[in-house]
Amino acid sequence: MFSTMLALALVAQAEPAQPEVQEEERAAEQAQEEKAEDKPICRRISTGMGSRKKERVCMTSKEWREFNRGN
Repeated sequence: MFSTMLALALVAQAEPAQPEVQEEERAAEQAQEEKAEDKPICRRISTGMGSRKKERVCMTSKEWREFNRGN
């Protein structure tokens, strides 16, 4: 009887730890995604129709999406 109660107590203690770990993993993944979103991406683009020279432009991925929608 005592061993059954002890086993149930150990199982009850172990269960809440798993959701906390999952929440921490989700938070870490979201932080990495946000960090990746803020990281500048540099590309070379043409400055005009008459020039062969390309200009280096750095923007975040969100800014590049907006830039590409306009072109």
